[in-house]
Amino acid sequence: MLLRQQNTMDAFENNLRLAFEAHNRGDHTGAEALCRKLLPDGRADSRLYFLLGMVLHKLGRDTEAVAPLLHAASLAPRDAAIFNGLGCVYHSLKDYPRAVKYFQQAIALKPHLADLYYSLGNAHFPMGQIEAAVAAFRRSVELNPQDAPSWNNLGRTLKELNQLEESLAAYDRALAIQPDYVLAHYGRALSLLASGNLAAGFREYEWRPQRIPREFPQPRWRGESLAGRTLFLHAEQGFGDAILAARYLPELRARAARVILECRPELKRLFTFANCADAVIAYGEPIPPFDCFTSLISVAGILEVTLETIPNRVPYLAAPLAEKLPAGHPKVGLVWAGNPGHNDDAQRSLSLTDLTPVLQSPGIAFYSLQVPVPERDESLLTTFPNVANLGVRFTDFLDTAGAIAQLDLVIAVDTAVAHLAGALGKPVWLLVQHSPDWRWFRQCGERTPWYPTMRLFRQANRGQWAPVIADVAVALRQFPSP
Repeated sequence: MLLRQQNTMDAFENNLRLAFEAHNRGDHTGAEALCRKLLPDGRADSRLYFLLGMVLHKLGRDTEAVAPLLHAASLAPRDAAIFNGLGCVYHSLKDYPRAVKYFQQAIALKPHLADLYYSLGNAHFPMGQIEAAVAAFRRSVELNPQDAPSWNNLGRTLKELNQLEESLAAYDRALAIQPDYVLAHYGRALSLLASGNLAAGFREYEWRPQRIPREFPQPRWRGESLAGRTLFLHAEQGFGDAILAARYLPELRARAARVILECRPELKRLFTFANCADAVIAYGEPIPPFDCFTSLISVAGILEVTLETIPNRVPYLAAPLAEKLPAGHPKVGLVWAGNPGHNDDAQRSLSLTDLTPVLQSPGIAFYSLQVPVPERDESLLTTFPNVANLGVRFTDFLDTAGAIAQLDLVIAVDTAVAHLAGALGKPVWLLVQHSPDWRWFRQCGERTPWYPTMRLFRQANRGQWAPVIADVAVALRQFPSP
């Protein structure tokens, strides 16, 4: 009887070992099968349930992974690896408060493991707990000074606190460890640009990870003479980026025999109407012959643009005649939300209710330029009789430009419409989050070198829009007086 019991134990241990080996070599399906084969044994072994939970996590089945990991934790409440696993699973489920809880439990058991602090910082960050994230990443690099990802994430979180010099120092440490670390180069670019160091920032910006690779037999243009040559430009990034960078096109056309601009379809009519290039094509359309190419967003770096040399003569875009809006009250356009898919949209976007103090301004006719209107705001929009929804008529940015041309002012969060209003030379009030997009720089007061008709209303504290809205409401009562 004793021998049989020993053989059973040997079989369990052997199969569990095989399951761990399968997991370690990446055969997570095989590891799951071996784990499930052992479950009928009924053995209360935390290793089995921990492994099953982690295998399910690796297979992307995080909801299923929770139960075996919780059972493992009940069997081995002093095992930090189990609580770390729970933190990883809840992080994947975007349940960041629970992720923080379990990472903290793991740290309480193993306070000298750098990886636990790295994971804790990554859980704090998406909840907007930036100071806590900074503290976690600082502890991670204290424990493991050679961990490039921790230095990189420390740089990113310090940038969110507008501590740009410290952010750059952290990125430098990451790159000293891993010179080809793309995210660290890109993060360093954003901190350099936000600090106003455009020359160095644009050089680093060429590491941007979201760059759409375009390869052609023709050479990439790097600033050499364009005399007698045709330059192909592709507007690879968002709508606002393309509108901002369109300011460089007149100089390029003066240098080149011909300029071809490829852009997203929603911008094609706008750029064609404004005569931005000799030919404007949308993504996917046949590309005419050309001699050299580059990305539109790379042009600033190639031209070695500085804060003092930013081309800012407006308007550099044009708008067609549109259906006439009623005369009388000052006409103010509104954009309060950006693309929800943007990685920082939660910080830059508002709900329509946030704008109530502005919408209650007497004697103003408001026009929504919002496309689309967020679902949460659709019914609310109809409750403001002084707000007309123009956005429902827009098919592309040329339509938006036609509407903006008739307005006296545009009030917007950081979206493409704000860039469009600025490029059209219209007065535009931009609501800027505490840690702004690099284009608005860390500190340049109410004015920006990009658009002379733009006024910036900046958050003093992260996430606190009410004081900004109050300032806008006060300023609107004085409009159009300066």
